[in-house]
Amino acid sequence: MLPQKILMCKPEYFDVTYYGNEFMKDNIGKVNKAESMKQWYDLKEIYESLGFEVSLIPPAEGLVDMVFTANQSLPFTDASGNKNVILSKMKNEQRQSEVKHFRKFYENLGYKIHELPDDVKYFESMGDCVIDFERNILFGGYGFRTDEKTYDYIVNLTNFNVVKLKLINPFLYHLDTCFSVLNKDSAVIAEDAFEAQSLECIKSYFPDIIKADAQENLKNFVCNCHCPDGKNVIVQKGSVKFKEDIKNSGFSLIETETAEFIKSGGSVFCMKLMLY
Repeated sequence: MLPQKILMCKPEYFDVTYYGNEFMKDNIGKVNKAESMKQWYDLKEIYESLGFEVSLIPPAEGLVDMVFTANQSLPFTDASGNKNVILSKMKNEQRQSEVKHFRKFYENLGYKIHELPDDVKYFESMGDCVIDFERNILFGGYGFRTDEKTYDYIVNLTNFNVVKLKLINPFLYHLDTCFSVLNKDSAVIAEDAFEAQSLECIKSYFPDIIKADAQENLKNFVCNCHCPDGKNVIVQKGSVKFKEDIKNSGFSLIETETAEFIKSGGSVFCMKLMLY
């Protein structure tokens, strides 16, 4: 079932205050707060213009990355249509306290909450879980921010068919930085992110593979695009090859500015969560 809502978090406390990934290293203290707020509102308005209801989780003071709502939880529905959620185990200490706020949010919505056992050290949810809702396939990245064994539990808790993908490029530390499902036939990939077997696995699932230019992806986060409806692809503005590829594949492109958030290693896909 395709979720029909979008969960976002206002970047009231957003900043780059520590070195948590390669993009953050040279951007500590360099966020333009006013510009980041404008960029966030612009993205919110894009989802609303496409007919999605945007729900908001209140930001928490001191949690500078809470705006990246893709990372703290994995919501899903069970065979009876009941709402469930698996909570994350964030790798960076600076983000671990975010999860309790999401727990409270889901409790208020009546979701059944699942926590992963102690033998799973790290799991960053939909940063590493990219879902093909049409075919009910969960593509699960592992190697940097999520333990491979996480998916042994996910396959038993959910109705998803799970396909594991090994990440090998430290710049592309989450699956959503190197892989995006547009619809059941089309996907965007950064080939340099995956071990050879995982790369061939992806190609076996999609007849239309859009290969991101490596430099364009690092600059404009094109693989962090989001296609919420199988038709419209939302992405950081400024790409050349990607823009042409998307149009040639029959999609409509919606460009927006997320440069302030890229300073922290996130863009469109990171800044939202599809919610039931």
